[in-house]
This record gives sequence, structure tokens and C-alpha cells, in this order.
Amino acid sequence: MQPCVLIPAYRPDDQLVKLVRDLRAAGLDRMVVVDDGGEDRSAALFAEIRMLQVPVVTHVVNLGKGRALKSGLNYILEHGLGDAGVITADADGQHKPEDILKIARAMALDRDALVLGVREFTGDVPVRSKIGNRLTRLVYAAINGIDIRDTQTGLRGLPHRHLRLFLQLKGERYEYEMNQLLAIRTHEIKVSQVPIETVYIEANRSSHFNPVRDSLKIYGLLFRFIASSSTAGLIDLGIFYGLSRVIPGYLLATVIAARIVSSLVNYFLNHKLVFARGSHHRQALVRYYVLAAAIMLLSYSLIRLFNQVLGWPLLLAKITGDGLLYVLSFYAQREFVYRTPHR
Repeated sequence: MQPCVLIPAYRPDDQLVKLVRDLRAAGLDRMVVVDDGGEDRSAALFAEIRMLQVPVVTHVVNLGKGRALKSGLNYILEHGLGDAGVITADADGQHKPEDILKIARAMALDRDALVLGVREFTGDVPVRSKIGNRLTRLVYAAINGIDIRDTQTGLRGLPHRHLRLFLQLKGERYEYEMNQLLAIRTHEIKVSQVPIETVYIEANRSSHFNPVRDSLKIYGLLFRFIASSSTAGLIDLGIFYGLSRVIPGYLLATVIAARIVSSLVNYFLNHKLVFARGSHHRQALVRYYVLAAAIMLLSYSLIRLFNQVLGWPLLLAKITGDGLLYVLSFYAQREFVYRTPHR
């Protein structure tokens, strides 16, 4: 079996026909092309593609790359063409047939892995692409704990077992490909990265990648964590302050009572909204409270240090100590609490 090559195309040129012919000559006969609203100016090209016995899925109007990829995936699943997975490739000549073959070979070695064709970004690379990839690579690695060397690559091998998952992901335009990468950790998808040649056509003018906008999508996890932790933190601080006024002198009891209530809020928000773990609820809850106990003891120790040793006001000591533990809590929850067993 061979993977099916899915090529989304919006107003393509002759490079698309050349790519289809070259792939067929290389032995990759399964292909699906999506006409993403090319209108009359591309009609002749898509007619030629059909004459080559390659199915063309048509959008009457431009709906975006994400929707084009999902329309193609839907067609592939509907017609049973994805048994060996799907390779997504661009229509503008940036993905060479030999590199597409590399992806097919890597998919044959591990049929459960998402295979990414990664460019080295050396030589004459447009500044926007170089900066954009470095920025999103660093942010993605910091937040998700996975080093994806080319976050912008459109050359990907999608394993058969995850095709339905990828079909259900949100995103109609460029953000859809970023959402694929964000699904890796949530759904415990294995990743294989294959070096490919770096090719840019006309300084990559046709690219719709926006370094700032698309990097912000990766920050979504961190933003949700900040919102969740801030909500729980305000509850914790309010209970702590109230009890410290009612029963002064009982610092440990005050810390424990405040943390019990706020931790329940924090756990359920993170479980559903931040780390998106819908299963393994009992195991995650046990791990969360092991971590919560450790964080609580560290918080108590820091409050005592700042308040009783250094003489800081109690509320300032509380805010400072918990602030120092904030980053530790994020990474501990990501790596320890909300992990799911590999399937």
C-alpha cells in the first residue's frame, strides 16, 4: 500500500500539473487535488489534472487551506484511499517529488507517527520565514515540550489512525496546520521529522504565514493556564486573607484551607480547558493533589521566609511566594499531572 498525496491548490500554475506527473512517474499513483475556489482562471489546469485520472474536489469559492485539506481528507476517507495514510503537499513547487517520497518511506517505517518534512532554513531564506519559524519553534517547545524544527511545513505524512482526528480539528485557513501540531501533545501522537530541501518560489510571496498571528495561536495554552491560575489564585488569596484576619496566628491552617478550595477550581479548569484531558480523570486527580501538596508546602515555607525572617508584610509574602512557584506549577502539571498513557 502507498499513501495518498493530498494537494490543496488555490489558483495554481503549471507547477501543479508538473508535480502530479512527477509523482506518478515516481510511483505515487494515489493523489487527490482540491480546487479551493480557483474560478475560471484555473479551470484549464484542473481539467488537465482530471484527464490524468486524478480526482479533483472543488470549492466553488475560496474557503482557505484548512478547509481544503479537510475536504480532501473527507474525500480520501469516503473513498477508502487513506489506508496507508495521507501526505499533504503544496501545489506551488516548494515540495519536490523526491522529498515527498522521503515522507512516504518514513511513513512505511512507522505507520502511527505524524511525519514532518522539516527544512533546514539555510542559504537564501526570506527573513519573514526564518524569523517566523524560529519564533514559533521556540514558543512551541517551551509550552508543549516538543522540539518541532519546522512549524510552518506543509509537507506532512498523516497516519491512517489519526485521519479522523485531523478531519475534526478546528481551523479553516492557515491556522489549521498549526492546530495539527497543537494536537500532538494532547492526543499523544508520535512525531518523526525528516529533513527536506528548502525551496522558496519568488521569496515565498505566496505564503500566508504571519509570524505574530500564528505564534499567538501557540500561546493559547499558556493564556488559558494564566486565566485558570489567576482565577484560582484570586480565590486562594481571598480565602487566605479573610482567614488570616479571622484567625491570626494559624498560618499553616490558613494556607491549607485556602489551597484546598482554590485547588479544586484550578484542577477542573486545567483538566478541561488547558491541557484538554478528557480521560484518565482519576489518575490525573491523584497526581494533581500530590503536586498540590508539594506546592502548598513550598508556598508555606516561602511565606514564612519572607514574612517571619525577612519581615515582609504577610500579603506581599504570599503573592511573591506563589508567583515564584507559578512557572514550576505549569511545567509540573504539563509533564506530570495531565499526561496520558501512550496508546
